[in-house]
Amino acid sequence: MDHAEEGQIRRLLEDGTLAVCVGGGGVPVRTDAKGRHIGVQAVVDKDLASAALAADIQADTLIMLTDGDYVSEDWGTPEQRDIHTASADAVAGMAFAEGSMQPKIDAAIRVARAGGRALIGPLDRLDDLLARRVGTEIVPELAEGVIWVDQAPAKKR
Repeated sequence: MDHAEEGQIRRLLEDGTLAVCVGGGGVPVRTDAKGRHIGVQAVVDKDLASAALAADIQADTLIMLTDGDYVSEDWGTPEQRDIHTASADAVAGMAFAEGSMQPKIDAAIRVARAGGRALIGPLDRLDDLLARRVGTEIVPELAEGVIWVDQAPAKKR
């Protein structure tokens, strides 16, 4: 996938700047035969676009902020289980809400399979997410497949 600002984003990161990019509502473009960017009609999924950029620039971490504290299997049911950490393959075998969490999971899988990791957690607790006291981490490989919140070491909760 071609990202119009990939070079600028890469330079910001190389200079040690935190780059917040690929928000929803961006203008999709394509490059024409003369190298110009031309606007096109399309729906841009911000999670998948973020994952594509993260993979292209070989980012080590993609952070996706949401309303929930964790990604949950069987969300909203008595069987709900919150995921602390999961491998890309393990989470790929689970079902999530199509219009809500599934795009974030698909994006996380793409990043993990490219060698990075994805953090999904609450917007208002970014420090706790980064410290792994809240939120879900998707990684390339994990021997256990999934570590549920109730199984996570107490220091990480």
